Amino acid sequence: MAATTSLQFSNSLRSVFGVKLKDCIYEDDKCVAFDEYDNPQAMVHYVVVPKPRIPRLFEATGEDEKTLGHILLVAKDIAVSKGIHKAGYHVMVDEDHRNKKLRSIHVFGRALQHMLWPTGPGSRL
Repeated sequence: MAATTSLQFSNSLRSVFGVKLKDCIYEDDKCVAFDEYDNPQAMVHYVVVPKPRIPRLFEATGEDEKTLGHILLVAKDIAVSKGIHKAGYHVMVDEDHRNKKLRSIHVFGRALQHMLWPTGPGSRL
């Protein structure tokens, strides 16, 4: 991960993504990433959000192709930096249109564990 890490987000970025961000764990020109503090589903749970906001996956265009691939690679790099890649981890694309917090599709990564669907301790994916 070559981009800047451990940055405090500006108020403008907080308002764009609509979340309370304590510390940025990754940021570059295409995306930002932060640890999930509000509702973690695993011991390690982080979110990667594209900076050019893509409200729903069906609204993505060919111009978004590199950004979407990039956020998946960033999620992988964060998993490696947090050491969860050896035991396994989940990376999922979420567009939860009912959630007004992020207002964008996003990728989240979390340590592998058995979980219920919808997500929760004890389920399996």
